[in-house]
Amino acid sequence: MKNIIKPNSFIIGAQKSATTSLYNWISQHPDVCAPSTLKDYPFFLRDKFFNKGIESLKNEYIECGFINQKIIMQGNVQYMFDTKAIKRIFEFDSDAKLICVLRNPVDRAISAHKYFSKLKIETLTLSEAIKTENERSKESLQAYFDFTYKAHGLYAKQLKEIFSIFNRDKVLILLYDNLKQYPEECMKEVFNFLEIDEGFTPDYHVLNATGKVKYQFLQNLFFSKSKFRKYLVDNLVDPILPLHKRTKIRWAFNEWNTKKEDLNDDSKDDSFFNERQELKDYFFNEIEELEKLLNINLNAWKH
Repeated sequence: MKNIIKPNSFIIGAQKSATTSLYNWISQHPDVCAPSTLKDYPFFLRDKFFNKGIESLKNEYIECGFINQKIIMQGNVQYMFDTKAIKRIFEFDSDAKLICVLRNPVDRAISAHKYFSKLKIETLTLSEAIKTENERSKESLQAYFDFTYKAHGLYAKQLKEIFSIFNRDKVLILLYDNLKQYPEECMKEVFNFLEIDEGFTPDYHVLNATGKVKYQFLQNLFFSKSKFRKYLVDNLVDPILPLHKRTKIRWAFNEWNTKKEDLNDDSKDDSFFNERQELKDYFFNEIEELEKLLNINLNAWKH
């Protein structure tokens, strides 16, 4: 057991809130070991991974250059969305530190829909997806985790459940707008929370922005759900390439084939006017509840 490498800090969400960029910025700190392959790896979420035991992650940390760093990170944007994962993390380490980023839920929903549409995962329009969300979320795990555009934005509900499990001082909450406008101040806050040198300055490169596809043909080839692609992946790619190499290739391709936009600021689209108004009405009371819970002003989200 003494050779097991155990993560002690987690980015738990929210989806499409610049968590990939944040994870990368944290990973650059010399006191942190944070493999890119374990960002959004659903270890505490999916039984088939969790049942393998924490030792199954050892090689990913070694490949990342583990040298007994103080902070060992892992993350998944669905952790805050699914209480089962939070409970498992608490049972694994009740002193673990959790970091989440909250984004205007209207913007987050639009960004998520555009992102999954880009990846050829989402086939419905945003209006259709919103109207059918409740029924659709019961169809599959993917629909539950990826196509729940409204449910993902119920931050007050999710945080109340998290606070019932973890002490509040173990949870750092950042706002997406602050992370975008004042990354230096936010990173000092993060490093202070993790109790490592807050004077370290990372390279503030933006990752996983939704953006627009450069070459649609290649995007279709790389991310399509065709039987031929599945056969190649299952029989040729997965058996040959370990997880960390597959993940690096996927990230590299997605970054290369995406026209860059400013830190996921991809939701200010007039074509979504009606959907935006519908989502504003839906989230209004939830945002007010979040203001009370966190004792912050979120008027900008309500107008």
